[in-house]
Amino acid sequence: MSWTRNGVISELPVMDWSSQQPMAGSQWQQYCATYGLEFAEAGAAVHSAGMMAIDTHQIAVQVFRHPSATGTALLVHGYYDHLGIYGSLIRFCLAQGLNVVAFDLPGHGLSSGERASIGSFQEYDSVFSQVLQKVQEFLPAPVYAFGQSTGGAILMNYLLKRQLTPALSPFREICLMAPLVRPKGWRSGRMVHTIASLFVRRIKRKFNPNSADSEFLRFIAQTDPLQPHYLSVRWVGALKKWIPYIEALPASELVVNIVQGDADQTVDWRYNLGVLQAKFPNLRLKMIAGGQHHLVNESPALQAEIYATMKEWLN
Repeated sequence: MSWTRNGVISELPVMDWSSQQPMAGSQWQQYCATYGLEFAEAGAAVHSAGMMAIDTHQIAVQVFRHPSATGTALLVHGYYDHLGIYGSLIRFCLAQGLNVVAFDLPGHGLSSGERASIGSFQEYDSVFSQVLQKVQEFLPAPVYAFGQSTGGAILMNYLLKRQLTPALSPFREICLMAPLVRPKGWRSGRMVHTIASLFVRRIKRKFNPNSADSEFLRFIAQTDPLQPHYLSVRWVGALKKWIPYIEALPASELVVNIVQGDADQTVDWRYNLGVLQAKFPNLRLKMIAGGQHHLVNESPALQAEIYATMKEWLN
């Protein structure tokens, strides 16, 4: 692998939402090959990308256009992640006849910002809302939203913060996969953060197993050049402020679809589902027996179960 993060970024133009020209450049081609971001067999006619200036960030956005799209899927990845490792979800959405828009969150992947860090979860909200505005302006409706882990938290924040009703929601369907409210071990973790924040800015990351796909686990721990290797103390501080904020917001009538594994050791899923049930009493829930946290990169058998359920919801 001879590409570098800076090399790929140097080839990305300013994001042109009206362009349907495929990306070129040797660094870009190698990046796409590394993550398998070539979906001709799934119906992607054009794969375009660019950098979008949002607030103080430069956000890397990618668009996969279906030749006969009946809507658009907007994907939001999780903490430590980037859109390059969301190939299974991109392929699924294309197979449903949807265009796909995905972007790297600030501090992740090809986007700017201190790695795996954020000052406030409302920065994520601002980035998401501005990407959504462009999707609504340039790509066909209806819009379907998908969020994994922190991506699910960002979608939840967007919906509850604006007190959106079914009539006002910009989304046909909303699918949250292992959504974050609080992580596992949060009570002790926040105490450790209080002490650690006095002395350090980051803590070395532990690549704990979060999927039954051993090759995926090996790749992110040993090979993926876009994986952060440190937990940001600043990010944990932002989470500490966000949890009471989201828990205090009024409930919503929106129907939200949730997929959750019962072997998830990353988020406190039992607690989180209680919060989600209170916030979205009309939610639809699919529990995945044996499913761990990174549902987008679970074993093929569990992925098949997850995507079969989401296909039913979308249809």
